[in-house]
Amino acid sequence: MDDLHEHMSRQLMDRNWPHGVAAAVDAILLARFYERYADHAVSIARRIIYIVSGQTPGPLSI
Repeated sequence: MDDLHEHMSRQLMDRNWPHGVAAAVDAILLARFYERYADHAVSIARRIIYIVSGQTPGPLSI
């Protein structure tokens, strides 16, 4: 998700973006919210792993 957010940011900051500033701001905020949602999903997954196994999981790679 981090890579996708970075890629989208680069696309939206490009001078050739044809859709205007308002659309760029909306798109970047949406991308940020999706990235945040993914961070929460990883946090929940780590907690579930702990509840089920009793062990703190290492870094999750997706």
